[in-house]
This record gives sequence, C-alpha cells and structure tokens, in this order.
Amino acid sequence: MDTQDVEAVGAKKYTKVGSGIPGFDELVNGGFNKGTVNTVTGGSGTGKTVFATQFIYEGIKMGDKGMIITPSESAESLKREMYSSFNWDLWKLEEEKKLVIVDVTDPVLRLQKSIDLDPVDFLVNFRKLVERKVKEENPQRVFIDDLMAFFYAVQAPFKIRSLADDLFSSLRATKATTVITIGTAFGMNQILEYGADSCTMLRRDRIGNSLVRSIYVMKMRGSKISNSIRVLDISDDGMAVSALSPYP
Repeated sequence: MDTQDVEAVGAKKYTKVGSGIPGFDELVNGGFNKGTVNTVTGGSGTGKTVFATQFIYEGIKMGDKGMIITPSESAESLKREMYSSFNWDLWKLEEEKKLVIVDVTDPVLRLQKSIDLDPVDFLVNFRKLVERKVKEENPQRVFIDDLMAFFYAVQAPFKIRSLADDLFSSLRATKATTVITIGTAFGMNQILEYGADSCTMLRRDRIGNSLVRSIYVMKMRGSKISNSIRVLDISDDGMAVSALSPYP
C-alpha cells in the first residue's frame, strides 16, 4: 500500500477527540469521534453537567474553542456552580473569547425566540438558533445542557424522534464535537439516544451503606467500546473514571 492509499484510508476513519475526563477515553478507544453528537444520560445527581462542562473546560486547555448552550439552567447559575465546586472560572474563559455561553433562559433571548410558540415550532427555532450560533462562533466543542427540558411538551414520540434527528444532523454538519446531557424522566431519553452517535450512561446506586456513582458506554458508532461498568469519582479537581467496578 503506497502513501496515498494510507492517507485515503486514514481520511475515512474518525479522528478521536479527548474527553478531558481521566479514565473515560479508555472506555471508548481514545475519546469521542470528532464531529459527532454524543449523549450523556442519567438521573438527578449523577454528574451529567459536570461531565459535559469538564469536556468543554479541558478542551479549551487543549486549544479548542468551546460553546455551552443552557436551555433550562441559567448561565450565571452554571458558572457559579462550577467555580464553587471545582474553581473552573468560566467567566474568565468568556472574557478571553475561548468560551461562548448561549443562555436560552435569558429574557431577551426568550423574546427573540418567541417562547410562547407551539412546542414543535419552538424546537425548530431552537435548532435554527443553535445552527446560527455555532456558525458565527465556530467552536470545536459544544455542550447542550438538559435537552429534555424542550421535549416534555411534545406528545408524539415520532415527532420527538424527528425533531431530535433534525437537531443532531444540524450539529454534525457544523463539524463540532457535541455532548448533550439528557435526564431519564418519562423514558424519553431512549427516543433521543437512538439518533445519537454515542450514548454514555451515568448512575447513582445504593451499594451497601453508600451511594456510588457509576458510568458505562452503551454505544459508540464507528468505535470499539469497553463493556465494563466503572466507578465514577467526583472530587475538588472534577470527575474521573476509576478502574474499579462499583459491584463487589
């Protein structure tokens, strides 16, 4: 095989993007696939927002511009939470133009987006907003926090699937690597996960007298994954995946 053939084969393979979560990349053969849409699913308190914010924060350290889109929690609340817990100064990163935060809860943005529209029309407008912001700012990493907040009012499962597929396709077209957090209420996460390129599951279970966080990867298209369930630790330094199993 000559050099051109080798380059052609390489161009057909995904480039890996480091997650910034110590221990996680070992589960997914080196990281997320570049330009893909990746869901992180779990109940309340499992660490979804920490995982995705760390993906952005550590990516900025690697030289990637980041974007955080907050459909439900205000941007100021998220910034205070991350600074108080881990000393991650998102304000400074914004000032340095390394991070863009799109606060969908902002009253001005709500007016611009006509929040009182039919839920389906609102989701279409949200997709257009995301497309426009990503095109304007050209981030390499995108985090959308708690996407489920937008889908509760849409009753038909097939419509949820269609709207999610449209959003995911738009995100893939930007070439950014996206992490979307999803809650587990009402089982809608299964509809949204189906169209994602990878699905990572976070849990928090009672084992003996302790509550233990755990993580496993359900799927990642185009990549080998580990079948292991690992302990997920959160400390003052952030999140890390342990080599240990949560089960005795």
